[in-house]
Amino acid sequence: MKLMYLTFQEEAPLYLGVVRKIGWQAEAFRKLGFDVTYTLWSGRSFRFITKDGAEAKTISGGHGMMRKFSEAARLYLNSHPFDVLYLRLDRISFDVLRLCRAARANGAKTVVIELPNYPYLRDYIGSADGVRPLSRRLAVRLRILGTVAEDRLSALGLRRLVDAAVLIGNRADRFFGVKAINISNGVDVDAMSAVPPKNNPRELVLIGVAGTLWWQGYDRVLAGMHRYQKEKPAAGPNIRFILVGGDRKEMPGFLSLVRRYGLEDSVECPGFQSGKALDASYARADLGVSTLGCYRRGLRSCSSLKAREYCARGLPFLYAYEDALPPDAPFALKLPNDPSPVDMDAVVRFAENCRRHPEISERERAFAREHYDWKNIMKRVLDFAQAAAV
Repeated sequence: MKLMYLTFQEEAPLYLGVVRKIGWQAEAFRKLGFDVTYTLWSGRSFRFITKDGAEAKTISGGHGMMRKFSEAARLYLNSHPFDVLYLRLDRISFDVLRLCRAARANGAKTVVIELPNYPYLRDYIGSADGVRPLSRRLAVRLRILGTVAEDRLSALGLRRLVDAAVLIGNRADRFFGVKAINISNGVDVDAMSAVPPKNNPRELVLIGVAGTLWWQGYDRVLAGMHRYQKEKPAAGPNIRFILVGGDRKEMPGFLSLVRRYGLEDSVECPGFQSGKALDASYARADLGVSTLGCYRRGLRSCSSLKAREYCARGLPFLYAYEDALPPDAPFALKLPNDPSPVDMDAVVRFAENCRRHPEISERERAFAREHYDWKNIMKRVLDFAQAAAV
């Protein structure tokens, strides 16, 4: 059976984690027996990727690139029959409906949409807040409102074309009349090397791996480090923070905060990393830092990709949202979902407990294999979609 995993995701360092997730999902579909094609874009090239290679469609430049990519995808669906269409979407549009119709007309038995940041509109509407000057911000707001209106109107047509909606974020049973399944993000545990145990009583190393920074809330880490340095007991460890990634537009503000708090010697920003370089940074870390700023997007629940990666590596971590974790998980420390500085004294106690019990990391990797394996997650999704279509 053939499956099209259609995404409009840019392949760029800023989105490395998302691109990696898409590849893991595609591999999970293959393990379930599907002949998979998935899509990514870069520059003016929209690529249809299979296990044997990639076919690229080059579009003309100028405005409306996403619409042109959508049209390239529609033409591909017209000429290539698939049994299953799986779409990863940021928002709904009339182009989405055209893609679903094209797949159905060419024999697709199952159509599924994934919304990876649900609910998504508040975050999108707020994206204009930082635009300067005011005249440009107003123009951006008008464009956003038009997109929101199209989202709400076009979503009314999903029920006739889509079998199931996959929601990652806040829970819901339906999306515009379409039956919904709520899932967590997954990971390929076998692709993740385990972090080695550390036992340096004089140093505690935190790592955060992220592209965009605003909603990661890593400023809370800096504020907590600043407070800890002023009040640190003589025997307390020095705390270091490694930020891997960081959007170039946001890094000046982050680095300014580092300087304001006097943390230049305690914070490292090596930029985007992958492969052996990323493994080396992980090998230095005692704890991972997952998303700490969900409150900024109005979210209670989250399914952070980085938390799944920490879990797969056996790296205990900090988080500040509702997640599919047992409340007594010894490898995760839950923090308040608010702007308060991170309580570094609590973080030190948590890290020291993990060091005293190295079996915690083994339990963490076992938990990842059981709960975050993409093959198991995607099988549940497809079973749900097929049952919903009956």
